[in-house]
Amino acid sequence: MIFERLEIRGFRSYAEPIEVRFDGGLNVFMGRNEAGKTGLLRAIQCALFPPSRGTDRHSLLAEGEGECRLALEYRLAGGERWRVERDLTAYKHALHAWRDNSWEPVSTALSDIADVVRAHTGCDEALFERTLLVRHEAVEVPASADVTKTLAARLELVAGGSGRVSAVAAAAKLEAGFKKLSGPYKGEIVVAAERLREALGGLDRAQALAGRLVETRSRLEQTAEALTRLELEQTDAAAVLKRARDVAAAERDLKDAQEKRAMLDQALTVAAPSVPAWAWPAIAAGALLALAGVLLALLWQAVPGAALVLCGAVAAGAGALQLRPRTVAPAAQAELEARRSSLGRDVRELQARLEELAVYRLAPAAFERLQRREREIPAELAAANREHGSLSNQLIDLAHAAEAIPELEDAVAVQQRRLDRLKFKAAALKLAFTELAAAIEDIRRSAGPRIAAAATERLQTITPDYAVGLEDTTGLTFRATWADGSPFERRDLSDGTADQFYFAVRVALAEVLLGDLNPPLLLDDPFRYCDSERRAALHRLLLELAGAGGPEGRQVLYFSVEEPEGLLVTHPLPLVRVPA
Repeated sequence: MIFERLEIRGFRSYAEPIEVRFDGGLNVFMGRNEAGKTGLLRAIQCALFPPSRGTDRHSLLAEGEGECRLALEYRLAGGERWRVERDLTAYKHALHAWRDNSWEPVSTALSDIADVVRAHTGCDEALFERTLLVRHEAVEVPASADVTKTLAARLELVAGGSGRVSAVAAAAKLEAGFKKLSGPYKGEIVVAAERLREALGGLDRAQALAGRLVETRSRLEQTAEALTRLELEQTDAAAVLKRARDVAAAERDLKDAQEKRAMLDQALTVAAPSVPAWAWPAIAAGALLALAGVLLALLWQAVPGAALVLCGAVAAGAGALQLRPRTVAPAAQAELEARRSSLGRDVRELQARLEELAVYRLAPAAFERLQRREREIPAELAAANREHGSLSNQLIDLAHAAEAIPELEDAVAVQQRRLDRLKFKAAALKLAFTELAAAIEDIRRSAGPRIAAAATERLQTITPDYAVGLEDTTGLTFRATWADGSPFERRDLSDGTADQFYFAVRVALAEVLLGDLNPPLLLDDPFRYCDSERRAALHRLLLELAGAGGPEGRQVLYFSVEEPEGLLVTHPLPLVRVPA
């Protein structure tokens, strides 16, 4: 892969349009600080891997400019030419291919362009920064970065061939699938277990309701019996009270009839011509008294005799008055007698009826109690009816709950099978992931010695006293050793030697991991801490990497503040604005 041309507008310090053309081998950019070296490196990186965050893109906009555009043209080993365009202001992208002497649009989709760039460079931005892009402040390769998934995927392709399906991608999918199943919050197993608990809860509630069905049915029957009993009691009380009231009414009627008959008897007695028994004796006594008075007056004394005569006259007169005849109309007397006869029949009938109803006669206290009970029964009937209605509705609900039990049991069984299936699937995914991860680790371990050997070869061209070893840990972690392989502590290395060590590791990583693609190596003044002898050795290494400009070499973009000894400056900085 060879960078051919870079176009910049409105990017960092490059407010005006700038065009950079690259050579196929070693490209040396030299300029003072603030001359734009870092801007060019950042422009190449953003053309390949644009920042996704708006704040990051905005920070790249040149001061006072309203747009920020990049375009990078490059050529692959097979001769194919490609052009990547980025509008960082509008966050628009375009990919073109050179066909029939013109740039033909291929895609404007960010993901499609990212896939093509990844395929052409062999890395994503993380691996790009840890292998191809070497800055003076970040020469060291952190151990944690060496075990990233991107690095592992590239190692696998090196060991297995680029035509295979990535086992790292498959492992990532297995791991993602396992996490999707077994996640502690929204994992499918958690969700399925929660649904199973809900189904079991519904079944438990339905079974509890069904268990109340017999009890509620029994209570409903008891309430129905109580209703029947109250209704019968109400009917019986009404009948007994009615008969008792009939007895009382008959007694009142008999008394009234007897009183009327007595009045008629009295009336008929007044109308009859009968003489009281004392009338005649009174007359006789009066006559005798009068005769005695006459004799007394004549023979002895006149006054007492006169008094006797007066008393005898009064007694005889009173008796005589009783002998006075009375006159009553015959028709009225006949009517009175007829009424008296009718009342006599009524009295006899009432007496006969009372004899029949005597068994229903109630004592006043018993009558009062029965009346009070008759008044209480309607309220008890209303309460019993309400309870009967409530129990009837409950019975319907409970019956529905009992009917739903088979369906709920099926739902529980379905959720249980789903949970078991998900657990089995999670266990299978975990096992597959574990086995595949172990296989990937084997690939890493097999590639590790190759990288260490290549890094040692490069390092010993600069400083023959040191070598690159591989830590006996998971993943790829490199350490500096003496030339015979014996280890020593990191603190034993000077800053310059440490930079050379990590630069050799980076070059080895690029050669082993990306050798088939051979993308450019970008160096941002990484040798500033080296002495002149080692810097000269590093410059010779760069010429060797670049193949002295030959077709088999790697393109190298070397940015330096000072003129590099033994190297030709191909691009003096600052760059000149492209004429309109």
